[in-house]
Amino acid sequence: MKNALLTTLFILVFGCLGYWGLPWWGLAVVAGVAAWFFPLSGGKSFSTAFAAGFLLWFVAALLHNMSNGGILSAKIGVLFMGVKGWHLMSITALFGGLLAGFGALTSSYARQMMFPDKPRRYGRRR
Repeated sequence: MKNALLTTLFILVFGCLGYWGLPWWGLAVVAGVAAWFFPLSGGKSFSTAFAAGFLLWFVAALLHNMSNGGILSAKIGVLFMGVKGWHLMSITALFGGLLAGFGALTSSYARQMMFPDKPRRYGRRR
C-alpha cells in the first residue's frame, strides 16, 4: 500500500516535468523509474501507474481545453465525425494512462528479472 502511494505520487510530481522540456514519452520513463524504486507486483505497478498517468494527462488536457475555451477540441471533434470535447480529453487520458502503465510494467518485470525473489522453504511464511 505504501509503495503504491509512493509510486503514484512520484509519477504525478515528476510527470509534471513534461511541461518543462520532456517529450510526450517521458511519462513512460518516469513511471519506469518509479516502479523500479518502489517495487510492486506487475499488476499493481501497472494499475497505479495507469491511474497516475490517466489523472495527469486528463488534467493537462482539461487545462489546455479551458485555456482556449474549448474551441480547439470542438474543431478536432468535427474532424473525427462529431466526437465531443470531453470524449477527446478522455481518449487523451487513456493514452497517458496506458503509456505510464506499460512503462511501469516493463520496469517491474525488469526488476523481477534482475533481482529474483529468493526461493522460500516449503511451508514457511514471510
